[in-house]
Amino acid sequence: MTAARTIAVACGADDDMRPWLRAVRDRGVRMLVLPRVYPAARRGELERSAQVSDRADARAAPPAAGDGEGCVLLATSGSSGTPRLVELSWRALEASARLGAERMPFGSGDAWHGSLSPAHVGGLMIHARALVLGGEVRVAPPPRRWRDLDGCTHCSLVAPQLARLLEDPADPPATLRAVMLGGGPSAQALHDAAIARGVPLYSTYGMTETASQVATGRRAQGDAATLAGLPLRGVSISIDAATGEILVDGPMLARAIIRDGGRSPLARPHATRDAGFLDAAGRLHVVGRLDAMFISGGKNIHPEEIERALGSLACVRSACVVGVPHEKWGMRPVAFVDLASPPAQPLATALRDTLEPHLVPDAFLAMPADETASTKPARARLASRLASGERFEELA
Repeated sequence: MTAARTIAVACGADDDMRPWLRAVRDRGVRMLVLPRVYPAARRGELERSAQVSDRADARAAPPAAGDGEGCVLLATSGSSGTPRLVELSWRALEASARLGAERMPFGSGDAWHGSLSPAHVGGLMIHARALVLGGEVRVAPPPRRWRDLDGCTHCSLVAPQLARLLEDPADPPATLRAVMLGGGPSAQALHDAAIARGVPLYSTYGMTETASQVATGRRAQGDAATLAGLPLRGVSISIDAATGEILVDGPMLARAIIRDGGRSPLARPHATRDAGFLDAAGRLHVVGRLDAMFISGGKNIHPEEIERALGSLACVRSACVVGVPHEKWGMRPVAFVDLASPPAQPLATALRDTLEPHLVPDAFLAMPADETASTKPARARLASRLASGERFEELA
């Protein structure tokens, strides 16, 4: 049996992916979506794994027909740093769009601010929602002032972007009806500050393997920082009693994982490698990555707990905590911090009001500029740079 033809499609954040998604849906096109600017070695590795037969640019017209059931391949490394491809059927993308809209409505007459790369599931799903539900995508750079969102009804943000917007004294646009906050841990203080400013804030939980979204909810003042929301209709979320791992199943799950050219069907339920719990109302809370957790002096440390505490400080825009080897304790936390303003007191002192002593990082380092410029800091990359001996500015 001949393998289906796979097209590697190079794209940028300013590309409209709806014509290509329409080709996936209607013509059976199988496409691997990659950033237009991408290291050649990494591109070659992923193209070989996907068995790419053709290359195209997202600005070009899609082929007239594919030769199988259409699907999208997206690259992800999770927290392990090992690249793999996630195979998402059109049915999974459509289910994610339709079921997500039941919780956070979007459709004809709406406009979603699109600054995320379509080579990542969060960016691609903005285009998929517009194709499935109607509405438009307003392609633009990441918003830095509220006026950058004028005329938009929806926007996807990560915590550092929301923190930067809240530094703008202007009011959010009156047209804005939903801000989807994702991308990892964020502080309750940030959520409450946004809601107090009139931001229609939604928490969400998902990953590439779930076509972006399995739980979503409108946030209210005082909601726990860990809250993601109720599972979407048709989604099953359970917690492994032994490990606390979040297990998910539903119509938006990926079909398969491709690694080194080998294709493995995605196991159901999908083990997310995230730790969490369901509250009495059935809402999902996400504590942190099981892969990121480390043990210090016999105590479990979830870096996300420290990051949320740092994010609650008015002077902190974003933070990323990594574990480093320690002769006595095994591992200890070190925090990379992007400061919005000079701290009124040493960061360690401020954290002792909210964290147990063993959770207070041994050192605070300035977030490197290349990480602050990215959508969110990469824990594995920062840990690798620190381990290689790279020096960083120390903060008080």
